[in-house]
Amino acid sequence: MPEQEFIYLDYNATAPLAAEAAEAMSVWLAPRAANPSSPHRSGRSARAAVEKARREVGELLAVEPADIVCTSGGTEADNLAIWGAFDWPPTGHLIVSSVEHPAVLEPAAALETAGVAVTRLSVDAVGKIDLEELELALRPDTRMISVMAANHEVGTLQPIEKIASLARARGVLFHCDAVQAAPWLDLGSLTTSADMVSISAHKLAGPVGVGALFVRRGLPLQPHLRGGAQQAGRRGGTEPVALLSGFAASCRRVRRLREEAAQRVRDLRDCLENALMEQVPDVFRSGAPEGRLPNTSHLCFASCDGNALVARLDLEGVAAASGAACSTGVPEPSHVLAAMGIAPELRGGALRLSLGYETNQEEIDRAIRIIPESVEALRRAGVESVS
Repeated sequence: MPEQEFIYLDYNATAPLAAEAAEAMSVWLAPRAANPSSPHRSGRSARAAVEKARREVGELLAVEPADIVCTSGGTEADNLAIWGAFDWPPTGHLIVSSVEHPAVLEPAAALETAGVAVTRLSVDAVGKIDLEELELALRPDTRMISVMAANHEVGTLQPIEKIASLARARGVLFHCDAVQAAPWLDLGSLTTSADMVSISAHKLAGPVGVGALFVRRGLPLQPHLRGGAQQAGRRGGTEPVALLSGFAASCRRVRRLREEAAQRVRDLRDCLENALMEQVPDVFRSGAPEGRLPNTSHLCFASCDGNALVARLDLEGVAAASGAACSTGVPEPSHVLAAMGIAPELRGGALRLSLGYETNQEEIDRAIRIIPESVEALRRAGVESVS
């Protein structure tokens, strides 16, 4: 299918690399020496590029460059925050929400195996935690709370500032995975109140393979990667100059475009979602009607398998995602939807549609035609959800 006919509605998975990010990277992909730890001319040039990138990421988060730890992406940033907050052997108590990304849930489970007590907060029907439950979960040995800013599947926003205020009042560290929120929300108020914040470049139309963790000044952080004294000993390894240059460019782009894009994309999302809910019978919206990312629509279609729907949409020229993950080819229900209490027969018919800065009305109009036709065809064929 010609590229111009392809409708990309999977920005929560990754945003296509922006032209300015690719251009910024190209300078450092040329055959030139670029180790920012080297003392000679090429090393100093690379170091300047790294520090410029750190400044740009810091400006996006409204923090000082020295408080930015460059990582290989959001997963490493989350792991560094979770593992880095605990001494070894780890003890104490960790609180996470039940709808966190696996990059938080899996290191939390590993810490639990190593001896840390872990509380997983429940969520309501739209995926939001209960602040009273959080307050009751706090213990004298609670070391950290880790709750995401916005959910990667349904887009629901958490009451981050209230969580941060509660954590600070009790002397507990607060980490926030802001990977999905960064393209759409001003994170200045978050970094004012949180102790650590994770972001990833490829959600911002930057390159895959680079991200950052904001770490509040003076906070002890156990390094997750050892083998060098880079980044004040917080993360060993030679900094990837090309990737960081692309990351910096994507941060500048977000700061320039975010406000206008958020309102325009919200209108497009509502147009798409309202049309699908009007045209398709037995479809249900997951997540909060308000208080969610402006680009995210998550729908559950009864009597329709979400994975089959995603495959059919791909053939029809629409890139989307199912609410179900696949492990070795076996569909597994989304832990997010399960935590929200959505019935198994609906969880298996989930479809996530996530828009981006480049999404336009023509693409939405075509998606409004293609998606109902695809759902109807699968229902006629009797392709029901796998619960």
